[in-house]
Amino acid sequence: MRAACLTAAITVLSVIVFAQSETGQIRGTLSSARGPLVGLEVRIKNTASEQVQIAQTSASGEFIATVVPGTYDVSAAQAGYAAFVRRQVVVARGATARVDGVVADSPNAGTPGEIFFLYQRAERRPPSGPTPRTTDGKPDLSGVWYPGPDLDPEAPPFQPEAEAVARQHAARLGDDPRARCLPSGVVRMHALDLAKFVQTPTLLVMLVEGSSPGTRQIFLDGRGHPKDLQPTWLGHSVATWDGDTLVIDTVGFNDKGWLDMAGRPQTEQLHVIERYRRPSLGKMELEITVDDPGAYTRPWKVRRALDLAVGEEIQEYVCNENNKTEHFVN
Repeated sequence: MRAACLTAAITVLSVIVFAQSETGQIRGTLSSARGPLVGLEVRIKNTASEQVQIAQTSASGEFIATVVPGTYDVSAAQAGYAAFVRRQVVVARGATARVDGVVADSPNAGTPGEIFFLYQRAERRPPSGPTPRTTDGKPDLSGVWYPGPDLDPEAPPFQPEAEAVARQHAARLGDDPRARCLPSGVVRMHALDLAKFVQTPTLLVMLVEGSSPGTRQIFLDGRGHPKDLQPTWLGHSVATWDGDTLVIDTVGFNDKGWLDMAGRPQTEQLHVIERYRRPSLGKMELEITVDDPGAYTRPWKVRRALDLAVGEEIQEYVCNENNKTEHFVN
């Protein structure tokens, strides 16, 4: 009996040792200038398989994840802070790769009301329940939605001239069209602002608080894009259903917008494809593909998770009452 127990124990131990030798770890501590960041969701993405593992920081700001050997991108985002990204983290068998960082404050954190809804979202849980559907069986995307950060920020695949423009923009944040009461654009519309969706069988209307012009319409009636579009800030949008995912195709942009707060530029060749999926009552998944050969060497993506904003409603927004942005003057 003792021999059998001893054999079993040795077998279990051998399995554990073998498993540990076949995997590795990513471990790190994330903090701000004021101390550890607690309860921060850390996304660990295998660059080959694109599978994502989620870890969470402890009271000391520490996180740990057991992973298969490979190369990983590690990212985290929290309201009030700039996105943290560490790319090309290589993990060998049986080894531990450390990813420590001090997360900078968001440049928008000092702007009154600018990231208010991100703070609101962080304090509330979205409701649970099945996905609501329209009378024709399609998912109903209607509702008021909190914004969300880019979950897996991609490295900008710049064309050389666009990279130089992005550096100029980053050095002059006051030139951001949003800071001058101009439209934030399609790619950024769910980054900071509350958005209301009103869905009908032939038209989806998006009302955005905190961004000019504040209204966007997406045609669901089967029409295509007009020829010889006049370039605009929000372009022309048509959509089709791919199963339970609404796919929005937008073209006809001008070259004046910034694609993000870091100042990625756009050209009139910009083509944006958004994929909206509502897996439950309180959740919306959004994947945005940005294809602009005038500025980037390949398409790249933005991924957001939106939460239903229960009890919220869109209010009047007038940027011109405070459009001097003294804190951005260079």
